[in-house]
Amino acid sequence: MRRPILLFLAFATLGLVAQAPAKSPQELRAFFQQNCVRCHGADGSAHGPDGRKLKGFDFTNAARMANQTDAEMVRTIRKGLFFGWRMPSFKGKLSQQDAQAMVQEVLRKAQKGKAIAP
Repeated sequence: MRRPILLFLAFATLGLVAQAPAKSPQELRAFFQQNCVRCHGADGSAHGPDGRKLKGFDFTNAARMANQTDAEMVRTIRKGLFFGWRMPSFKGKLSQQDAQAMVQEVLRKAQKGKAIAP
């Protein structure tokens, strides 16, 4: 009875247990369209329907982006803001690896006037 548990723990420790594959940049852009546009706008400039009201973060503002680390942005994506009232947590939808890729491959590449689309 203990042997299967010990084997599982050994494989998990070594990282050999199957993990969900990481999302592609196209999947992450689609995720952005489905979950983020309302506040961050189609291009990431915070000009969505609720962006100005909620003071959504403008990913196209180079000066503002320079003041945010990848780690801070990943933490916000996974944890949310103000207990989910200002921004929901996406911990259940994006893994740590996916959130990191979202920051590097989608948010840091946002351009004003150019929609983030799959």
